[in-house]
Amino acid sequence: MKTLLPALAGLLLSSCILADPLPFEQFMRLHRGMPASELQQLAGKPDYVRTDPAGSGDSQLFWLGDIDLPYTTVITLHQGVISDIQRNKRL
Repeated sequence: MKTLLPALAGLLLSSCILADPLPFEQFMRLHRGMPASELQQLAGKPDYVRTDPAGSGDSQLFWLGDIDLPYTTVITLHQGVISDIQRNKRL
């Protein structure tokens, strides 16, 4: 029981520390070639970052949707510059 309680508390708290979904107004201002520093100022901290283990300099940043704004945004950075932008509706 003692090991279950911290795990349960971690699950409950992890849902509270997620970043906000990326609003459409901010999403529309994103473009290929935008530097990562400008992206961070505009969109804020992502929910999740996945980096390429091969060391190519590529990474993907994820802003997860929620009930109010059900769109997940995935931005691919290549050497610190936006190379791809995707926005998908969560079902």
